[in-house]
Amino acid sequence: MPKILLAYAVAMLLLAYQSASAQTTPAPVPVTAEQVQTLLERLAAQDNRIQQLESKLQQLTGGASAAPAAPPAPAAPVPPAAGAPPTAAAVAPQEAAAPAPAPEPPPAEEESHDHMMSIPGGPALHFRGFFDLDFDKGIAAQNLQYPNGTTPNATFRTGEFDLFVTSQLAEKLSFLAEMVFSTDQTNAFAVDLERFQLTYKYSKYFEISGGRFHTDIGYYNTAFHHGVWFSTATGRPFMFYFEDSGGVLPVHEVGITTTGLVPGSGKFNLHWTAEIGNGSAEFGSANFGDGVENFASDRNHKDLNFAVYSKPEWIPGLQVGGSFLTGDLIPASGIVPKLNQTVSSVYAVFSNAKWESLNEAVLLHHQIPNGRSYNSPLSYTQLAYHINGKYTPYFRFQENNIPNNDPGAQFTGRYEGPSVGMRMDFFTYAALKLQYNRIYLRNAAAQNGAELQMAFTF
Repeated sequence: MPKILLAYAVAMLLLAYQSASAQTTPAPVPVTAEQVQTLLERLAAQDNRIQQLESKLQQLTGGASAAPAAPPAPAAPVPPAAGAPPTAAAVAPQEAAAPAPAPEPPPAEEESHDHMMSIPGGPALHFRGFFDLDFDKGIAAQNLQYPNGTTPNATFRTGEFDLFVTSQLAEKLSFLAEMVFSTDQTNAFAVDLERFQLTYKYSKYFEISGGRFHTDIGYYNTAFHHGVWFSTATGRPFMFYFEDSGGVLPVHEVGITTTGLVPGSGKFNLHWTAEIGNGSAEFGSANFGDGVENFASDRNHKDLNFAVYSKPEWIPGLQVGGSFLTGDLIPASGIVPKLNQTVSSVYAVFSNAKWESLNEAVLLHHQIPNGRSYNSPLSYTQLAYHINGKYTPYFRFQENNIPNNDPGAQFTGRYEGPSVGMRMDFFTYAALKLQYNRIYLRNAAAQNGAELQMAFTF
């Protein structure tokens, strides 16, 4: 009996202890889906904040001690069904993804005796090419060498292989160059660096360039350079032939040219140009190659050239202007030691989607100091009409009248006559041209010539 009472007493004590423990332990609080979603959103906001701070730290330190990338924000969990307890996957954030590898730095320049001239992030060089292939028949056909060194034989002829190079060095600083590979009656190829200009454009009112450039004489000389694909006709007018092709004008200069819009010119859209350069070298001198003083000058006095032109807003496509150049010329003939030279020009051109009308006149004046003077009137007019953007018939009449005894002209005499032609643009960047020339000469028989030209850009 005592054993039974003792067992009963122990059992009662155990029941009392369990009851007391149940009353002192709090019941678990249920967790809702809304609370879990709020917690995850706060974690995502904190992660985004950490990423922003790390990005600013990298900018301040230059990325030298950048921290590893922060893990992406956890994806929003799918809310559990109503009444179901949240799972562990819904409560715990997703495992952080591995940080993305940092970009590799550019490879270091290999050890070398020679400087490799690498410029990280430097300016880009852009090329544009032009070329023309011709078939000529007749003395007056050649558009680069007539009247010097031409032949009456029919011939297939390579024109100028022109590489036009540009580069933007800075927002207002740029560079251009024009390299021409060409041949002549010797059948030997030569390379000429026809233009090279470093230009600083401060504003539309002022820009300055230094190097070798086309002199701002008239319109054609600055509107059309060495790529004949741009021009309607097969070649340049006589008066604007290049120096090494028999030209009588200083169409190239080595020096400085400045230009800009005239402030306050309003709808007249008036522009100015001022230039200084070495001028033309001794015509015909083997010491001065193409007639341009690229390196050495044969005199201290420099050419000065001033030009103005207007493109009035009320007549779109119209441009009128003029120029005046003054300088010296030392003839290669040695008949006189020096000539004073002036070049005066006026022009009026109109060009739009249908019509092209080019009209220019130049007076070339040579004077022996305290002696005789020689005047050479030069002019041309050209009219073209564009049909359906493919066919362009055109007509040109030109006249050059140079005194026979002018000691400063590379060739003398009267050269005048018409040219008629057709330009056909069957492709966007290639044109086929057919042109006939008839040239009347002083005290000589008239000459004829026909040209077929394929000109293109690439």
